Amino acid sequence: MPGKPLDPTASRTSRLLAGLGPALTAGGVAGVLEVVLATSLAALVFSGGLAVHRPAGIGLALFGGAVVMLGIAVFSSLPFSVGSVQDTTATILALAVARIAATVPDDEAFLTVVLAIAVTTVAAGVFFFVLGTLRLGQLVRYIPYPVIGGFLAGTGWLLAKGALGVLTDVPVALDTVDEVAGEWAKWLPGLAFAITVLWVTRQRPHPAVIPALSLGAIALFYVAAFISGQGVEGARDGGWLIGPFPGGDLWQPWTLDAVGGADWGAILSEAAGIGTVLVVGVLTLLLNVTGIELVTERDIDLNRELRATGAANLVAGIGGGLIGFHALSLTSLAHRAGARTRLPGVIGAAVCVLTLVFGAGALSLFPKPVLGGLLLYLGLGFLLDWVVLAWRRLPRVDYALVVIILVVIAMFGFLIGVGVGILVALVMFVVEYSRGDVVSRAISGAAYRSNVDRDPGHLAILRERGERIQVFELQGYLFFGTTSSLVDRIKERLDDAGGDGVRFVVLDFRRVSGLDSSAVLAFTRAEQTTSAKGIELVLTGLDEKRRRRLERGGFVERDGVRFMPDIDRGVQWCEDRLLEEAGAPPTEAPPPLEEQLRTALDSVDPAWVLPYLEPVEVDAGETVMRQSEPSDGLYFLESGRLTVQLESPEGGQMRLRTIGPGTVVGEVTLYLGTPRTATVVAEVPSKLHRLSANALARMERGDPAIAAAVHRMFARLLAERLTDTLNEVEALLD
Repeated sequence: MPGKPLDPTASRTSRLLAGLGPALTAGGVAGVLEVVLATSLAALVFSGGLAVHRPAGIGLALFGGAVVMLGIAVFSSLPFSVGSVQDTTATILALAVARIAATVPDDEAFLTVVLAIAVTTVAAGVFFFVLGTLRLGQLVRYIPYPVIGGFLAGTGWLLAKGALGVLTDVPVALDTVDEVAGEWAKWLPGLAFAITVLWVTRQRPHPAVIPALSLGAIALFYVAAFISGQGVEGARDGGWLIGPFPGGDLWQPWTLDAVGGADWGAILSEAAGIGTVLVVGVLTLLLNVTGIELVTERDIDLNRELRATGAANLVAGIGGGLIGFHALSLTSLAHRAGARTRLPGVIGAAVCVLTLVFGAGALSLFPKPVLGGLLLYLGLGFLLDWVVLAWRRLPRVDYALVVIILVVIAMFGFLIGVGVGILVALVMFVVEYSRGDVVSRAISGAAYRSNVDRDPGHLAILRERGERIQVFELQGYLFFGTTSSLVDRIKERLDDAGGDGVRFVVLDFRRVSGLDSSAVLAFTRAEQTTSAKGIELVLTGLDEKRRRRLERGGFVERDGVRFMPDIDRGVQWCEDRLLEEAGAPPTEAPPPLEEQLRTALDSVDPAWVLPYLEPVEVDAGETVMRQSEPSDGLYFLESGRLTVQLESPEGGQMRLRTIGPGTVVGEVTLYLGTPRTATVVAEVPSKLHRLSANALARMERGDPAIAAAVHRMFARLLAERLTDTLNEVEALLD
């Protein structure tokens, strides 16, 4: 009998149930950690004379945490992203709040501080949302990879340091090392749990591992507590449980009262501090999201994250909450626990809301060794990946930068560490980029000629004197780190070529991506080098923007300096000057077409071909063929000069060839039956003869011997052009 069909609903339900355990674990731990963090940040902000309002401060921080957690969970492009109030922004805000509280009367201090927090968080929300709407989140992609690695290693250190603080209730610092070491009985179980989780998850990366180990550790803790006779109260008195926390009813809409009862002037006086919070906030947010991408190996829409975080902070700010955004540690925990839905953030937000309403009595039963051990597990994981394993994965220079950032973060803090990392990365980039050759190719005029057909006598002169033209094709970005090497390269090339015989130096900017003001000084030095030897400097391929930059710096066209639109015309100008200096005779008047065809048609009398040709005369600037138009014939050029040019869709033009008498154009597309591949324009008044496709067909039917001779002529012409092209390519490759 056939089996029952699979029920897609049952399959979906089973997947949801399978993911419920990791989501509950990650969300529950995230909620507990958020309560702990909100309590500590409220103590930081509401200190000194504001300490009496600390329960209200905890409520504000928890409200902000709940809103940010829920907003990011619902709208993030990464389903299991977990948000949190942030200590980096709260630390800077605490300094501003202390200054505000010192300038207002005691009866106005609380409401003024509440309004300052609300204004800062709302401003951050607007700032994040606008950046996301303008799609500026991608700017963080320009931060070098080793800097992100150093940030993650520093995050691991801070997590490990914070975990030891949770386990021992002693802030970890240089002057407290002995005290922390003396509390080994409290941090050793957490360390053992962290190492166990780290080892098992690396060996068996299954979604059920972290939930199972966490539940097992909690059960083991309470079994040990009851066996030892301590019980819950003994464990609490011994500092083995988190807490204590304030009771319920922590949050009220104080911002409504603060709008009318706060000192707005005191808040406006701290505009600079609030601006600093916004800048630090967006930098930390983007770094956190980029770190999450590396940890989870998933692409994240940074602009969507900015918009989602901005909207969440707008709501949180209206309620007086602190600034919050993606938590690298909590999202990493959710990912490593196997959560793949939006439940962790939703559950974490629910824990915060329940704490606001009912207090945190139940949370006070959570064992510190488990909570601190999970934090320590995350910290050790980051350090293992970016300090130990990165040694084999990263180049030595990049690895050194990761270690430098880690050390600076450990000694001076997160912001200074990231700043130093970016600065060092920039210096390394400048040094490395400066080592690159800004000259993509240096070649003489003997191997590189313009796309102008010359008569044999002129070609012989250019072959003999071609070394007097030196061409440098530049590339990349010209700045203070590369322009000096450019001048040195020109001097070396002139020495190798016998500088006394060189007449022209051509610098082509077609592949230059940009230049700074130091380039003006470099080209001034280059002119000094060339003019002292009677050499003219020719700059080609400069767009209008870069030419104006040079001219503003005083580098303008004058005797010894010339600007040309492209390298082809620049080399042609140099060739023309060489021919003039050599006293080359002018090009002789071309013979009639019949004489030009006589040698090309073997034994066939050219007079037999002329009846098939249609005379055409064009003026200077007139178009003979237009690119992309249908091909209906070819042209023999009897006298004059034509330019073959390629036209881009944007309207740009590139000269392919300038041809003289005795040449044929249009034969390739006539044979292939394709549209014209280039535009042909008369440079001077020219006389042509058109052989249409119909005339060629009549020739093949009526005079097959003549048609065969004409086809052999075209084949020989194409073979000669191919040979010339191969010779040029070979010369350029040498």
